[in-house]
Amino acid sequence: MNITANTKIPNIFHFIYFYSNSIQEFPLAHYICINSARVLNKPEKIYFYSNRLPFGKFWDKVSCYVEFIKVEPPDSIFGNKLYHIAHKSDVLRLILLKEIGGVYLDMDVICKKSFIPLFKNDFVMGKQGKWRNMGLCNGVIFANKDSEFLKIWFNEFKYFRSRGHDKYWAEMSVRRPMELSKKYPQLIHVEPYDSFHYPLYYSFDIKKLFKKNIDFPNAYCHHYWDGASYDKYLKNITEEEILNKDTTYNLIARKYL
Repeated sequence: MNITANTKIPNIFHFIYFYSNSIQEFPLAHYICINSARVLNKPEKIYFYSNRLPFGKFWDKVSCYVEFIKVEPPDSIFGNKLYHIAHKSDVLRLILLKEIGGVYLDMDVICKKSFIPLFKNDFVMGKQGKWRNMGLCNGVIFANKDSEFLKIWFNEFKYFRSRGHDKYWAEMSVRRPMELSKKYPQLIHVEPYDSFHYPLYYSFDIKKLFKKNIDFPNAYCHHYWDGASYDKYLKNITEEEILNKDTTYNLIARKYL
């Protein structure tokens, strides 16, 4: 029996990663990101979008499950120039969800339990932050391609104005969906702060994933914020370390090696 037959969101996963000119093998952490989503959710399709075909042993391990699609980062949206690679990815993920629907995950996500119970909704995002009204993080998005919320949010990019790391950096990707969720609450399902994006990127918080062994029972996944964690914890992580050191991240990751 198809357990997703009566759901609104298709069991299709999208991953985006744009490479610089430097030579970089597909890392272990990215393999675990995709493989955890695959094993837990059994997607009908997994798409990986990039400007370059990945290489390396971990890409070889996962590529048989993934359809690679070569794509260049978009340069603009509604005539507004996109300066930073993060904003280019922000726009592309919404375009893909409008065209196909499904689940978008950042590459710095590790899945802990199946998302399928959430597929009954038309559009899903999760809160970013426990104590402050920081917004809704676009690192995890579920969408029916005909979602009204998605259409409304996408059209807001007519007012995109960030030129990089400025005061408008998270305006469209985090703050605007939060504002729209309050205006159109019937069009979106908002998950609590600890479903997708907890712990946060602060040094005292992120170490709960990589230095400690803590269970977060409400988490569907952990968004481990590459900017705060990759160079410090994951850049040189090995399969041996994942197998032998009991941290929050490692205990989840070893299931998907």
